[in-house]
Amino acid sequence: MKFNFEATGIGSVPFSDPKAAVKLIFDNFRDIPFWPQLPKRSYLENMYVQFSERLPGLVTDEANKSVYVDTTGVAETIEEVYEKYTGGDIDFFSISKTHAAGLYEFLEYLEALPVKPKFVKGHTTGPISYALCLTDQNKKAVIHDKDLFEVLTKTLSMRVKWQIRKLKKAASGVIIFIDEPYLVSIGSSFININIESAFEKLDELVKAIKAEGALAGIHCCGNTDWGLVLKRDIDVLNFDAYNYSKEFSLYANDIKNFIGRGGTIAWGVVPSSDEIKGRTKKSLVEDLKSAIGLLKEKGIEGPISSLVTPSCGVGTLSEDDAKSVLEMTVKLSDCVRKGSKD
Repeated sequence: MKFNFEATGIGSVPFSDPKAAVKLIFDNFRDIPFWPQLPKRSYLENMYVQFSERLPGLVTDEANKSVYVDTTGVAETIEEVYEKYTGGDIDFFSISKTHAAGLYEFLEYLEALPVKPKFVKGHTTGPISYALCLTDQNKKAVIHDKDLFEVLTKTLSMRVKWQIRKLKKAASGVIIFIDEPYLVSIGSSFININIESAFEKLDELVKAIKAEGALAGIHCCGNTDWGLVLKRDIDVLNFDAYNYSKEFSLYANDIKNFIGRGGTIAWGVVPSSDEIKGRTKKSLVEDLKSAIGLLKEKGIEGPISSLVTPSCGVGTLSEDDAKSVLEMTVKLSDCVRKGSKD
């Protein structure tokens, strides 16, 4: 599938009213609307809690905004989850409305549309970031517990399958971004993990997405080893092109191979910070041209299948700034697409 700078969003928005959030998204993102995560509505929509339901040993303290895994006697619960996994019980891994009000409102709105968009976008927290952030009762990251890391990955894989099936009831094309902010820590001396094992879990989630006929993407809002990421069997790579275009371009051979096998680059060139206040459509067009120009300097020629996004989610911004980011993303997309036709 070739994309021509269509616009979409990352996930989080700062609104507490799901109806208002969904309406704003559909009013702007005509080509690839996305369902909104609403962390300000509820702690249960925090990206590390939203996909956590029925995870073995999970303890969620909504009042104090904390979540961890109690490993005491967790083996029996792990066995139950594996039984549901091997039995293909998709509904067991569903996301409830309490954890994703934006998803349910999005589905209602989508089903009522007389003309459906060709694509919609969903998202899931990635297993590497999730397992680095989520800890047990002793503050030890789950990624260091082989059994918990495995069952967490299986849970995410089934949960994303459930999500895709829901989205496909109202749209023919589905794109899923795997949100992996902690990829910025890969190779860091501060985080000692088995990189090969970690990326095997990421590959497992990618495989689950593609098995459902959806396009699989990875979103990382910082700098990382892009060579490792681009070697995954993904369809879309979304990176912070506003801050890290030069660093990204250093992986020219990997980028060229990715594009050559049909990969799409989602340029996160619209700043998802208060820096949006000082930016114009014209300046962001120039930023995007510069980012693409860095690849051309490396010998990557020809049209690149591309999407346009904010650099990251906008859930921490004010509502006005978030609206500005989302609206500017669509304006930028429209401008670039019009220019590509002239």
